[in-house]
Amino acid sequence: MSAKHPPGWHPLLVATASIGIANSVVFSLLSNLQDRYGFGDAGLSLIAGSGFLVGLIGQLLLAPFADRGHSKVLLLAGLGLAVVGSIAFALSGSLLTLVASRCVVGLSNSLFMPAARAIAVSVSPNNVAQRLGTMSGVELAGFVTGPVIGGFLVGPFGLKVPFLVAGAFALVAALMLAPRALPQPPIDTVQRLAFDLLRLPRVRSGVLMSMALFLPVGFYDATLDRYLTDLGASDVLIGLSFLAYGIPFALLATTGGRLSDRSGALRVALIASIAVAPLTGIYGFVAVPMVIVLLSAVEGCVQALGVPASQSMVAQAAPPGRAAAAQGLAGSGNLLIGAVTAYSAGSMYEHWGSEWMFTAAGSGVVLFAGLSLWQSRAGADREGTRALTPTP
Repeated sequence: MSAKHPPGWHPLLVATASIGIANSVVFSLLSNLQDRYGFGDAGLSLIAGSGFLVGLIGQLLLAPFADRGHSKVLLLAGLGLAVVGSIAFALSGSLLTLVASRCVVGLSNSLFMPAARAIAVSVSPNNVAQRLGTMSGVELAGFVTGPVIGGFLVGPFGLKVPFLVAGAFALVAALMLAPRALPQPPIDTVQRLAFDLLRLPRVRSGVLMSMALFLPVGFYDATLDRYLTDLGASDVLIGLSFLAYGIPFALLATTGGRLSDRSGALRVALIASIAVAPLTGIYGFVAVPMVIVLLSAVEGCVQALGVPASQSMVAQAAPPGRAAAAQGLAGSGNLLIGAVTAYSAGSMYEHWGSEWMFTAAGSGVVLFAGLSLWQSRAGADREGTRALTPTP
């Protein structure tokens, strides 16, 4: 098996992109759905946040099964739910059914991504961040392609077709991946959830850093479409704003992972978080949609450095045989903060305005990055104390 291109690697990447598409196509259609079905801004948060909440539960409860020899089953189940959820979106006719569809699609991501990352980690102990960076870049390429599909197709074809196209991508990916042999991550024979990993300071540090970089996503998912629409942006331009973020990320994520392998994951992630915080705050003070698109491109470049580094922090801290559980724990932390911010964002935007909302988001990035650094130092102190303790 080649460390560079393990069996089934390219179909796995295609499937990763399709999961991103299925999970994100709705985000450029939220204002259209709101106008069609007449729900308030709180409904935007309910649709966006429900996917995060269900995904959180799925990552905590189901991701550890990938460490017990079921990684491919989780991958195919995730793709199947992406198909089902996309069809459910197309058939929805009320806020309640939209929320239910979002829950199904959110669960698809929580089944698929921890297992996929565990496979990427298990290929070889070398260049782990680089492989995770490649996977993150492909995932985000799919994630930003979804809103572009929605923005371009909704005008000429209506609200149903974008969801059906997203489901078709997931179905094709499942058919490609099903017959492929994939690497199996090391098996953990103990039946347990991932919570025990939180006793390790370095795992806590990686999870907190991942949450710091993910924190703005809940705000973007719930309100960016509405915000840009209020500023006069078209559906196509809204789709392009997601693409402007995703293209630099997809192109630079492998390089970002390589830099993390060479320079240290914590250092790279910390620098990225320091840059992301003010970028997030600036969004709320910009009244020109095209400037927001340009800022999205800059943030995509920075996140391409930070996200693979944070995932590498988690991978390096995970004990043998716990790769999927650790990645699922980090993913659930991301989804928890995503759910909290997404559920809050609609009301914050309505009552506080864009300036205070995005300032709060940037401040949250600083807070979680600081907590991550504190836990990393606590872990280093503990390891240093153990090294100095004489063996009886």
